[in-house]
Amino acid sequence: MTLTMTLVWLAVGFVCGGLVAWFLALRQHNQSQLQQELTDTREQLKKYRADVSNHLETTNQLITQLQQNYGKIASHLQQSKMELVEKPMLEKKSEPISYLSSDTANQIRQSIHQLDERKPTFSESFEQPKDYAGGASGLLKESAKKPASA
Repeated sequence: MTLTMTLVWLAVGFVCGGLVAWFLALRQHNQSQLQQELTDTREQLKKYRADVSNHLETTNQLITQLQQNYGKIASHLQQSKMELVEKPMLEKKSEPISYLSSDTANQIRQSIHQLDERKPTFSESFEQPKDYAGGASGLLKESAKKPASA
């Protein structure tokens, strides 16, 4: 019986040792898996930070270019204004519509004078307009009022 008991205790020891080894291996596997996830997450965060930094740098460069382009556009418009609008006006003050043909310019001048002639004149009197209806009508008529029936 001692041999049987020894073998039983030996089998129980192997089973318990196997279970302990299995739990330790599982725990070690979980820790290495968590360590791998932590490493991957750190790499993703590092890459994300680099992407954000690159994005902000590119955006800053584009905004700087945009400001420079706006400055160029403003100077171009100012220069064009000087060349196209102000120089011809300074050169020929007496003839503001010199870029049109003479017939067209004459017609425009005549139409401007006709517009001045067509302006309505307002009377100085402050009379109110007369009412030609002759009496109360519509909603103001008192004889047509009837009590509302229920």
